[in-house]
Amino acid sequence: MQDTFDLKDDALLKASGALTGGIGGLADTCGSMIGAAMVLGSVYGRGHEDEGGQGMRKLGESIRQAADFYIWFKGKRGTVNCRDIITKYGNGKFYNFGIPEEAQAAREAGVSDKCAELVQDNAAEAADILWDELHKEK
Repeated sequence: MQDTFDLKDDALLKASGALTGGIGGLADTCGSMIGAAMVLGSVYGRGHEDEGGQGMRKLGESIRQAADFYIWFKGKRGTVNCRDIITKYGNGKFYNFGIPEEAQAAREAGVSDKCAELVQDNAAEAADILWDELHKEK
């Protein structure tokens, strides 16, 4: 998404790494879902230079976009919880990526590949939301 929309923001890229594995590897909320919401907010959210009504309008837009993305994500996957998603991808088994043996077993079971596909799918949906916003009639 950073290449597609020219969002060369190293700080955002670095920050998103901490979301891996459901926020710091703790298998809570899907980091990819939160990361997509962060990207949406980085484009349309309120910044330091935004004041008054303009800032509140931008904040409202980014909240709406993040909500739209969340609803899409949960509707598609049935949950936003990383542990539940990993367990589904693992055919009923949860793999803890923080334990090297389990991370290896997850790779062998194809869980890592399915998570990578999920990230790509999320990026595509967030890109669609951004594209629609950038090209809607004002």
